[in-house]
Amino acid sequence: MSMKYDVLVLPNIFDGIPPTLRDNLKKEIKGLSKPFPGDGRGDKKEIKGTYDAAYRLRVGNYRIFYRINSNEHVVNVFDVLTAEQAHKKYGRL
Repeated sequence: MSMKYDVLVLPNIFDGIPPTLRDNLKKEIKGLSKPFPGDGRGDKKEIKGTYDAAYRLRVGNYRIFYRINSNEHVVNVFDVLTAEQAHKKYGRL
């Protein structure tokens, strides 16, 4: 059985996201208590080539970016972007 993780989100992460989409994104972020690809639900993928392993969760046209701290059992959500914004900021993932 996999261990559940606490999910921490930066306070201003939803700035600029339409209120109608926020609830759905928040619901998906709560699902990151099982953060690893293939565990729990959602289209999760490890981002290769980063110094500190990062992951992305695809939710419709949005991408939620996060890191996993296995020692502390914490997930840190650090970015929520549209697919287009994500491609501009991070390249194609």
